[in-house]
Amino acid sequence: MGFTNRVILIPAAVYLSVVFGGAYSTGREVVEFMSKNGPWGGLISLSTIAVTYIILLFLCFELARRYEAYDYRAFFKVLLGRGWFLYEILITIGLIVTLAICASATGNIAKEHFGVSIYVGGVAMLLIVVTLNYFGREVVEKSMVYAVIALGVLVAYLCFKVFGTYDAELSKVFSEHSPANTTQSVKTGLIYAFTVTGFIPMIIFCGRDLYSINESLIAGVAAGVVAILPGIAFHLCFMAFYPEILNLTVPTYLIIEQATSSMFLNFYVVVVFVLIALTGVGLLQGVLERIDNRMQESRGRALSATNHALISAFALIASSGLATIGLVDLIIKGFRFFSISFTFIFFIPLFTIGIYKIITAPAVGLTENGRSTTSNQ
Repeated sequence: MGFTNRVILIPAAVYLSVVFGGAYSTGREVVEFMSKNGPWGGLISLSTIAVTYIILLFLCFELARRYEAYDYRAFFKVLLGRGWFLYEILITIGLIVTLAICASATGNIAKEHFGVSIYVGGVAMLLIVVTLNYFGREVVEKSMVYAVIALGVLVAYLCFKVFGTYDAELSKVFSEHSPANTTQSVKTGLIYAFTVTGFIPMIIFCGRDLYSINESLIAGVAAGVVAILPGIAFHLCFMAFYPEILNLTVPTYLIIEQATSSMFLNFYVVVVFVLIALTGVGLLQGVLERIDNRMQESRGRALSATNHALISAFALIASSGLATIGLVDLIIKGFRFFSISFTFIFFIPLFTIGIYKIITAPAVGLTENGRSTTSNQ
């Protein structure tokens, strides 16, 4: 596998795919934690999020590389020792909530755009999740790369249309609003970032092919930058309709309907639908990696592809009931709870124990040609 694919494309695509469904899909998440702070405050929040993404991704990739801890159970055994199970309890709840957000979002898309029952969206998502998890990690990673490339093209075109059509409105909004409350903007950015990055250990499998500390850093920067670009794009587009945009449940639909064509909206909805499903795929792949590694240790073999598909289906169906709570409530309550929980179980240990172990312990892993190495470099 070439340098670009294993160090840049795959980590960036996997992380954005997992982030997108729970953090960008409807645009409501951007409104709640970025755009509500105003045009300038939103940019401060986005900068805070980007820096947090990059630092945490780098630390996680490097810690996993040095200890060959490529599933969240192994990762937290390094980080928390016997307390590793605390993350598993929290991430189980987080997985259920995130899958519920994805189910709610796909249901809303099916109902509002295609005019069909919300259950149709749920079934379509179920089929995508089960099929990709059945075929395994390589197919999951490739599908994420293609989906992210398609998203990039669509978002770039959307920005081109919005900036070209509403340039006067954008200039007016940014000129009329003074610099925002920096403290509040940083705070909401951290709440958002701490929730999203708390799921990094779930997708640490995408760092299996990193062979040096430099590659961990490049992968962290690439994934962090790529993951924040949709947020920047949506926030800037939303400012053309500020402050009315703040009251919409699915604000991305407004800007697309106003600035582009119905055909573009159809393309966008299909790509977003797939990316929302890929959020579930990526998180469940993290669970399957953890189960497979444990099964390999205890029984000498991993689960079958069929069992992978059945576990994925069960998890998605079990979480779907939460979708009835409502999308906005799920987002607000979920983000605030997990930002606090992840701080104590993940971030504080990572910035203390994790950094200490990265500095003091040699990396034991494989180089690109398959030879073992114990170098700190």
